[in-house]
Amino acid sequence: MKRYTSFIGLLLSVILLLVASCGTTKKTTREKETIKVPIMKSDTSTVALAMPHKEVRAVWVATIGGIDWPREHFSETAQKAWYTQMLDTLQRLNINTVYFQIRPKADAFYDSPYEPWSQYITGYRGKAPGYDVLKWAIDETHKRGMSFHAWMNPYRIDQKQRPKDKFSQLDDKIPSQFVKDYRMVRIYNPAMPETRQRVCDIVADLLRRYDVDGIHIDDYFYPALQKNEKMRDEAEYRRYGKGFASVAEFRRAMVDSLIVGMHDTIKAIRPAAIFSVSPQGNYENNYNTMYADIALWSSHGWCDVVIPQLYWSTERWFLPRLKWFSENATHRTKLVIGYALYRFDAKAKDPCYRSADDLSRQMDAARADDVSGDALYSAIWLMKNPVGINSIIARHYPTPVLAPYLGQGDEVRPDAPQGLNTNGSELFWQPVKDCYYAVYKVMNGKAVLVSVVYNNKAAVAPAATYFVTAVRKGCNAESRPSATVNLSPQ
Repeated sequence: MKRYTSFIGLLLSVILLLVASCGTTKKTTREKETIKVPIMKSDTSTVALAMPHKEVRAVWVATIGGIDWPREHFSETAQKAWYTQMLDTLQRLNINTVYFQIRPKADAFYDSPYEPWSQYITGYRGKAPGYDVLKWAIDETHKRGMSFHAWMNPYRIDQKQRPKDKFSQLDDKIPSQFVKDYRMVRIYNPAMPETRQRVCDIVADLLRRYDVDGIHIDDYFYPALQKNEKMRDEAEYRRYGKGFASVAEFRRAMVDSLIVGMHDTIKAIRPAAIFSVSPQGNYENNYNTMYADIALWSSHGWCDVVIPQLYWSTERWFLPRLKWFSENATHRTKLVIGYALYRFDAKAKDPCYRSADDLSRQMDAARADDVSGDALYSAIWLMKNPVGINSIIARHYPTPVLAPYLGQGDEVRPDAPQGLNTNGSELFWQPVKDCYYAVYKVMNGKAVLVSVVYNNKAAVAPAATYFVTAVRKGCNAESRPSATVNLSPQ
């Protein structure tokens, strides 16, 4: 009872803090901004330029079962070749954000003190691959101007393909007393404070060791039960549930506490890192089956971005559920829409998916509702390009753009880059702490985004005027522009 009372006090304190500190103004992220750019370093005059719009253009890279990566490539050489090929495709499609699954089943794509190496890297759970997979993947993603968000499943430890199958042997790193088995899935017990703390400890370890831009979790909270299966959490309810009107209310509070704990852990270690959640597109399932109260999380700012999986056509549930999330998940959070690329197939049962037209209708509807961007599930389908979906994506993403500011409250801009100079084919400038950089070319009264780089230099073409901004890693707060530099024709 004492432990439970402490949790409620912490939860209420967080609610009050967030209510007091977070603004509620909904800002359009796709609108274009006009800025004043210093003409030359030694000149105080400026020129007004229209800046390009911003939007999230994200892709999920699923690793469970090797869905997207590493695709049963078990050698370092083959794994690197495939991810490089995938990233090059994403770059050509002007993708700017990657959600990479680094912890699909209480395992890790890095050397974790809490959980074993993932079986999907080498074919064997617990076997080290011989190189730092996560650092390499982050560096390669950043090298192409894309942000890297570490995607993890909060509770899942193992799952069965068939009811008669057995769960794998529990790894020695995972305390058995934290584990709860159901017919088809093994999970960390959501009602135990120790399991929630363990997830937060895993997040903290990851943030301290790796240059990720955010932490991303998906929709697996309480398990979806099989027919006639029960949750079997009576003992936990008796121990922790006093003060709740129902067991359903208790379960939602347990998930709430995980979300609050993860949020606080992330912001304490790296305030600019983004915490994003991708719930099911069915809000009733979220609330009554997963026990995830998305509207509450948004109203209190317990996460930064909500990415509902709206995996239906516009002739079914896409439009009404887009409306629900637009009205209920934008209070203090940004809204990004998840699209099901895997449904598109020339032989799909639903005729809506036999061409790419409905993908275009979905994306147009979301843009009309002024969401902050898109997330595409998943990368392998951009490699396969069924029914020409890449042509629709290319049409919607014709030029590179930055992701918008995804933090809460006012955008606190980093310092503008200083010392912009050139050697004739390359720009270079003084670095700004914890930032990446956007390189712009001045053209006909507009600023055109040329490249995004994670070091303080960039190759450019001659006969043009350029300037650079610093963009804070994670939240994407963008500085005012540097002075311009003019490259003469060669």
